[in-house]
Amino acid sequence: MSEQSSTTVPRTGVRGTALVTGGSRGLGAAIARKLAAVGWHTVICGRDPESLDAGVKAAADDGLVLHAVRADVTDERSVAALFERLAEGAPLGLCVNNAGNNFSRRLVSVKERSDGPPLLSPHPLEDFERVVTSLLTGTFLVGRHAAQAMLTAGTPGAIVNISSTVRHGAYGQSAYCAAKSGVEALTRTWATELGEYGIRVSAVAPGVIDGEALRRRSAANERHAAYMTDLRRHVPLRRWCDERDVAEAVAFAADNPSVTGTVLEVDAGGLPARVLPPADRTPTTRTTAATADLPEKAEKTA
Repeated sequence: MSEQSSTTVPRTGVRGTALVTGGSRGLGAAIARKLAAVGWHTVICGRDPESLDAGVKAAADDGLVLHAVRADVTDERSVAALFERLAEGAPLGLCVNNAGNNFSRRLVSVKERSDGPPLLSPHPLEDFERVVTSLLTGTFLVGRHAAQAMLTAGTPGAIVNISSTVRHGAYGQSAYCAAKSGVEALTRTWATELGEYGIRVSAVAPGVIDGEALRRRSAANERHAAYMTDLRRHVPLRRWCDERDVAEAVAFAADNPSVTGTVLEVDAGGLPARVLPPADRTPTTRTTAATADLPEKAEKTA
């Protein structure tokens, strides 16, 4: 990593230290930038040194200071080492659990054939486990260490977990929905356990984010682009949320002294679990539309 991102975390935070996991790009980067802009000493972590360096440099180009520490949120030793580094600096006042991947599929994908029984493709176990490990276990490990750091310092603080508006269920998202629903359960449980010590725990649940990942995938897959256009028409505000919208919600949850044990929805009004094609379409078109929202390959969410 760069010299700036690899040095000892200094004790110069205006409002204490804020940690953002998966903070080098996408939504995590937007959150980290927002927190740095409002005075937090902001530390980002991730597994890719080059991405971390790029995130620090991009922020610096815009006059914002970020500090980076390489860490894997799914590895207990790596998380412990991360918090040892954080202990060298200003007290931890905010932890944002954002890191994770999405490898979701339908439970069993069905491909109809005219010359025989349908072809069945079950959701791979390894993909399910990878999603749950990155999104749920990672949140648990980092959240546990963050709570320990705040309790040891005897200072109040906040933990903000990134959940999702589809945590209650969405077509083709078995692993992702299960993990994000678990994140909500952790949020409400921790808020109850830690409230008496002045530690607030909340979650922010974005809808579809109009960011680089969505634009890249839509540009590469015409079916996906068509499906997302159809889906957006079923959103009450007829728009996707922006990364800055989510970052603003995180900053609000971090600052408001009465926000804990709740999930802030930032989803333009919510998404349907599934959008069915018009009845006048042919069965072939219906199958295409129904599967267009499924990732054809692994996609990082943070």
